[in-house]
Amino acid sequence: MLSRYFHPILAGLILQATYCQAQETNWPQFRGEDQGLATNRELPKVWNKERGIAWTNELSGFGQSSPIVWQDSVYITSTGGKQKEHLYLEAFSLKSGKRNWVQKVAASKTVKEVSKMISQGAPTPVAGPNGVYSFFESGDLIAFDHDGQKLWHRKLQEEFGDFEGGHGVGSSLVGSSGKIFLLIDHDGPSYLLCLDRKSGKTIWKTDRDSRVSWTTPLVFQNGEQTQILISSNGIAEALRAEDGKRLWWVEDLKRNTVASPATDGKFMIIGSSDPRQSVAIKMDGKGDVSKSHVVWRTTLATSSFASPIIDRGVVYLVNRTGMLQALSLETGKQLWKERLPASTWASPISDGKHLYFFCKDGKSVVFDASEKQPRIIAENSIGITEDETLYGVAAGQKSFILRSGRKIFKVAQ
Repeated sequence: MLSRYFHPILAGLILQATYCQAQETNWPQFRGEDQGLATNRELPKVWNKERGIAWTNELSGFGQSSPIVWQDSVYITSTGGKQKEHLYLEAFSLKSGKRNWVQKVAASKTVKEVSKMISQGAPTPVAGPNGVYSFFESGDLIAFDHDGQKLWHRKLQEEFGDFEGGHGVGSSLVGSSGKIFLLIDHDGPSYLLCLDRKSGKTIWKTDRDSRVSWTTPLVFQNGEQTQILISSNGIAEALRAEDGKRLWWVEDLKRNTVASPATDGKFMIIGSSDPRQSVAIKMDGKGDVSKSHVVWRTTLATSSFASPIIDRGVVYLVNRTGMLQALSLETGKQLWKERLPASTWASPISDGKHLYFFCKDGKSVVFDASEKQPRIIAENSIGITEDETLYGVAAGQKSFILRSGRKIFKVAQ
């Protein structure tokens, strides 16, 4: 008799456990939901072409975005054609690598010139319970459900004007509860956009000064208030997510154009390719805090393509030549440095015990970070050719998803 009453409870617990396990595998946007931190995951440490690569698949186009993971699916974007006239969003099975579906959309705007230094499928999409949201440098912002059916489509260049500049746009979508944020900083009229996920309609739009940047904003819960942190060429700032109102800002920065910001809640870390422009900013100010809240500046350390990561009181930056530098979060003092095999386009990941750096040549370096002086425990490779570049990575449960320009890989234990 008792089993009649316990079965529904057990069933509910099983369903809840299954849902929680699925949530743990999610990596729904650029750098995941916690700036590259994946502390609840058992991530692989050793792999190469002969061992540890669970599957690989060809992509429909060429792209520089990062893959994302939602439950049992991997989503990835790319573009195709001589003028990037084709836009692709593809869904792969996380388990097998089988292509579940691909959506091909005609770009609303095309370009005259295509090169690897002009964005090609660079913005990373966002996934959520109701679907996946993709943005392309053509200005097309498109939502699909998880079966690949189109939900809505906006053409931002037609609405707000052409994107101007020599390198295209590369800022990725950022998700929050029921909302999507998108930063468009370029040579023309720039703006920060907040949209409703369900309808795609604009909730608010904040106009900005023209400034060329590829950085992605960071949505951060500061106490009871949700804030948007932006590092963009010449400025760092915090805005209120509710209405886009600017709370504080730091001016006169230089070359903070690619690396996205990081925060531990107390400091905002800005990565720059200028030796004295990577800075830490105390986040409790109001208005212009350029002279009062910059806690430290680097003297040599720079940040190239990959975004900084903060892990247990240490800031990690990788420069254009592949030099990894570890700095004290509190003081900016260099703690140690290590030469990586190459520079990194993909942003690093930490599982709480190990640090992973993914070099553009397909090699990866794993550090044991449980000790005061981290040490290298593995150097891995997915075996891409010399003319390929490793652009992005996502962390699953016991796995990584990596992408080069035209291929996708799953690395698993």
